[in-house]
Amino acid sequence: MPMTYHLTDIRNVALAGHGASGKTSLADALLFTAGATIRKGSVDDGTSALDVDEEEKRRHFTIDCHLGHLAWDGKQVHLIDTPGYPDFIGSALSALAAVENVVVAVSGPSGIEVNTRRVFQEARKLGLGRFVVVTKMDADNVDYRGDLAAIRESFGVECVPFNVPIGQGPSFSGVIDVVKSHEVDPPACPLPPTEAYRMVVEQIVELDEDLMIRYLEGETIPPDELREAAHAAIAQGKLVPVLCVCTRKDLGLPELLDLIATCGLSPNDVHRYGRRGAEAEAPEEEILPTEDGTLVAQVFKTVNDQFMGKLSYLRILSGRVTPETTLVNLRGGKSAKAGHIYVLQGKQQEEVAEAIAGDIIAIAKFDDLHVSDTVSNVGGGTTVPQLRVRPIHFPMPMVPRAVQPKARDDEAKISAGLAKIADEDPTFSIRRDAQTHELVISGMSDLHLDVIQQRLKHRHKLEMNTHVPQVPYLETITGEAEASHRHKKQTGGRGQFAEVHLRVRPRARGEGFHFVDAVKGGTIPNQFIPAVEKGVREQMEKGIISGNHVVDFEVEVYFGKDHPVDSSEQAFKTAAATAFRKAFEQARPALLEPIVNIEISVPSEKFGDISADLSTRRGHIIGMDSAPGGLQIIRAQVPLAEVLTYASQLKSMTAGQGSFTMEFKSHDPVPPNIQAQIVDRYKKSRAGIEEE
Repeated sequence: MPMTYHLTDIRNVALAGHGASGKTSLADALLFTAGATIRKGSVDDGTSALDVDEEEKRRHFTIDCHLGHLAWDGKQVHLIDTPGYPDFIGSALSALAAVENVVVAVSGPSGIEVNTRRVFQEARKLGLGRFVVVTKMDADNVDYRGDLAAIRESFGVECVPFNVPIGQGPSFSGVIDVVKSHEVDPPACPLPPTEAYRMVVEQIVELDEDLMIRYLEGETIPPDELREAAHAAIAQGKLVPVLCVCTRKDLGLPELLDLIATCGLSPNDVHRYGRRGAEAEAPEEEILPTEDGTLVAQVFKTVNDQFMGKLSYLRILSGRVTPETTLVNLRGGKSAKAGHIYVLQGKQQEEVAEAIAGDIIAIAKFDDLHVSDTVSNVGGGTTVPQLRVRPIHFPMPMVPRAVQPKARDDEAKISAGLAKIADEDPTFSIRRDAQTHELVISGMSDLHLDVIQQRLKHRHKLEMNTHVPQVPYLETITGEAEASHRHKKQTGGRGQFAEVHLRVRPRARGEGFHFVDAVKGGTIPNQFIPAVEKGVREQMEKGIISGNHVVDFEVEVYFGKDHPVDSSEQAFKTAAATAFRKAFEQARPALLEPIVNIEISVPSEKFGDISADLSTRRGHIIGMDSAPGGLQIIRAQVPLAEVLTYASQLKSMTAGQGSFTMEFKSHDPVPPNIQAQIVDRYKKSRAGIEEE
């Protein structure tokens, strides 16, 4: 496919919004309207050009972002369809990093929903051009005036109707472009075109003094001038066009494409920044889009394709790429020839001879590339470090689950399979807990993790069980004690003998373990002292009262006895471990639990419910703030044990409108009553093991 356009002709557009708002149907309809596909795909019957993943077809909703492209009115439009449910927000955020324009779909029947607000605010923060499209205008219970009022209340008065519906619900029969035709008010319009026109013009002329004077003097501003001024207002974030569509009847689609072509932002209109080198303190510089010069591109998505290997999706910010271009990953310096360059139409890969700044492409088999990496055509060894694009910000995965393979021998295979999935999804992580030794996966929600589990099954033929992970408690002591143990065993032949006397005392939090050799007179021969320390350390790792690691204490060994024949390193290890257990149990043992800082975003009306719930979780609110969109931010400290399943509970309490992030703060003492329960459960579990 030859390149027949330039940077200023490109319109990169993400379709975003809440789940089931009609984004994928809109994408399919736009591709068909522009002649980019020969038939209009359908999400319901599994023929969508963009929902190509098998898991998406099974579930009938978008999980990953997918790409398409079309040409309209001399403009090259790259479309990215994004997931609508908050469970898959990472993929939507990746898409926003690759575009200049966001079309936010609002379902006519359902109105504004939780993820609608989130993607709109994210687009605002990134300085992207924003458009709102009211979908499903033919549905029975559509209230266009109510939807428009809600949009303006939630997102601001800069949201103004660029077209109005002729009829609504089953009687919806088309749209009127109020910039072109506003002189007549047909009775079928729920919002008169003359009223909509005033809203549009008054919002636009506020930013242009010359237009303001002409408008106030009664002059009618020509449509071309209005569109030019609208483009500037959209670029400044002061104007958000609102339009209506019905994909089932193919109504409103050419008008949406016209507006994107004439008023949408090109790569020249949105500022992007990077730093030279990896130093976080280096000043940021603007990345100037140009078709020539040094290549600057960012990876915003990767896919492990069963036929083509690893596919990396690049947004070119400056420069150009040909098959002969040597691509350099600035993160580690590895390089590879670009080879084949693809633009994507769903799962169809179309090879192109070159790509320029503004283009969105895919390249294959550069395995070192990861999401957020910057790609250049100049290595990092030059005198002046190359610009590295500002990393894409993703939320931390907050829902942990411990996993076990259903087949005993599959653990290594499951780790490898999950690692491949984590490489594709920045909001999914996998780790081995050093303390509990559990393999723990973390995602955005139970639904997100269920999709991961199904992908592991279908892609790698591996199955696993999941459960809530253990809390990594710590054990310590709050008092001093001493104890001794004589280990003596005679089973015929050489026996085992060692006697160890030691003291334990607490240390300050975070000071760790300290071993003191205070033996005098050789009562424990020097060659066995390391075995004493090793016996204590091994018992530390196993824990004593709860099976958790022991921290922040000192052990002093001061006396012992040996036998010239029967003493050995193993005997002294065993004696030391038992003496340590005895002393620990007498030194007022305590459990420490991880405390997290949690930041919860909820609708303001839910603040009371959430704060009351936090108190039942032993949480302590430390601050709160208001946020755009009628949201309240609550900052609190709460034990990790109380929020391991918080994602699903918060979703239930807020009807899916709440979200949260958390990070580790410290280990604090567990209340005595809860400690007693944990210790009792551990004793019972140990008794069960011993009975077996």
